[in-house]
Amino acid sequence: MRTSIFSISLCIFLFNCSSKKVEHVTTPIDTPAPINLIETHQEEIATIIRETIENKAPEERYIILEEELYSSVLIPQFYANRGFINGWISHIDSLELVDQFIEYISNIKYHGLQPEHYHLEKLNTLRDTIRINDSLETFNPYPIAQIDMLLSDAFFMISSHLYNGKVNSENLTAEWGIRRNKPELALDNKLKQLISSPSCVEFMKRFYPKHPGYENMVLEAKLLEDKVATDYTTRISLPKNQQSITIWEDSSYILLVHQKLKFLGYSTQDTIDFSDSLIGLFRSIKALQKAHGLNADGKLGKNTLIALDQSIEDKINALYVNMERLRWLPDSLNKRHILVNIADFTLDFVTNQDTLVHMRTVVGKDFRQTPVFNARMTYLVFSPTWTVPPTILINDVIPSVAKDINYLASKNMKVLDASGKSIDPTTIDWKKAKRSGQFPYRIRQEPGEQNALGRVKFMFPNKYSVYLHDTPSKELFARDERIFSSGCIRIEKPFELAQLLLEDTLLWSADSIRGAMSAAQAKTVILEEPVDVYIFYLTAWSDGKQMNYRQDIYGRDTEILAALKERK
Repeated sequence: MRTSIFSISLCIFLFNCSSKKVEHVTTPIDTPAPINLIETHQEEIATIIRETIENKAPEERYIILEEELYSSVLIPQFYANRGFINGWISHIDSLELVDQFIEYISNIKYHGLQPEHYHLEKLNTLRDTIRINDSLETFNPYPIAQIDMLLSDAFFMISSHLYNGKVNSENLTAEWGIRRNKPELALDNKLKQLISSPSCVEFMKRFYPKHPGYENMVLEAKLLEDKVATDYTTRISLPKNQQSITIWEDSSYILLVHQKLKFLGYSTQDTIDFSDSLIGLFRSIKALQKAHGLNADGKLGKNTLIALDQSIEDKINALYVNMERLRWLPDSLNKRHILVNIADFTLDFVTNQDTLVHMRTVVGKDFRQTPVFNARMTYLVFSPTWTVPPTILINDVIPSVAKDINYLASKNMKVLDASGKSIDPTTIDWKKAKRSGQFPYRIRQEPGEQNALGRVKFMFPNKYSVYLHDTPSKELFARDERIFSSGCIRIEKPFELAQLLLEDTLLWSADSIRGAMSAAQAKTVILEEPVDVYIFYLTAWSDGKQMNYRQDIYGRDTEILAALKERK
């Protein structure tokens, strides 16, 4: 019985085993990881970089594929510190950083810089070579070493030009006397950070000027570039003996003005008719005028027509020139400062980034240009006297007195000798003084309504003898172009500026300031807290709300634009 049961059990077991599906287990075969050609040839690449650096002749530049490098100090410093190991490409199949930076170089034109100055052509050629140089049998380490050094040199130059400016402002015909306060950058360390950064575009922004409108200017240049090919002029001219025309008075210009304003982006209307659309057109004209610093009256005068027909190319060039000027400005300003834009004819008093007062100015005539510089305002003078400067004395005052001896009395002027003693003007041979240009006396205008400096002057000692002052000629502030002074800056709101400067001084209330401004004697007031003054020259900028364009009243843009295009 036991034998039978055992036999049956064995048969069942054998049957079950034979009926199972047999699974074949395959042992996985290890696939070798792709060879990293950069790592494999790392020593060769490093040797090429090292020998390129070591074999440079004294007083010569480094040369890659007949392309001169500019960074004679930073290139050897950067590579020596990393054992001459390349940094831009870690794997032959990963050129993302290279592509990003080459594209950035291509777009550097929108900053007013020339892409071809930063090895763009050679970099594109080497990148294409590397893309097809991806096998162990054909790999060539030279393009890797070459593109690495060219990219590093391009980075050093671009970052330096974005941070400090490309053009040396000291070499310009028109002096730029504003001192920088920017700290020196360790660009070799910055490059180490860049090659491990996820976005080179965002990384490069750290070199941009701190002016909040800089990036808007770059975007504007891109937008305007698309309009260059379709730009046109209206060729509207003013009727003879007419200072301006309006869309209400003359409908023959309406369509042309509307089309151009729409092209420039100041109007969004598709059509124009004689109902509410005219009001919209009127507002668009005023928007154009405001963007160009003109009196926003909606009239088509000479300067408004110039603004309407300013070429797109000229606007782009103005953006490029003024981006460069922004790069020359200090990174930071004290909490209280005064900004005077010569080309804009304006002054702003700023505290903690808030503009407390904005006013119009009158600046120097073309042949007596107001200089660009910065200085510290330390005192002001109420009811000042005015000693006539030598140039004005010889060219203006003496000829006027030679023609009419009563000129001095009419202007409340006195003749003084070296000791300050008053001299009778009738005892002087004025015609002889006019002929010879020799005059041993001083002429001083006394305080009063006619005084050329008005009721107060604001002093920040400088080598140009330039300062801010009031003026009796208030009517000049109503004009679009205000270039009438002899170099100093006349301001529209002297009382308001004096109040702000003295607001923390208990002795100087509004009434006491007015009294001092009307006094018969000059009074000097030392500021308890000196204020930095920056007198600069911008013909294009963004205020965060709109782009602003101004006429190049002194013709200073052309020289900078030419210098930006030079290869250095």
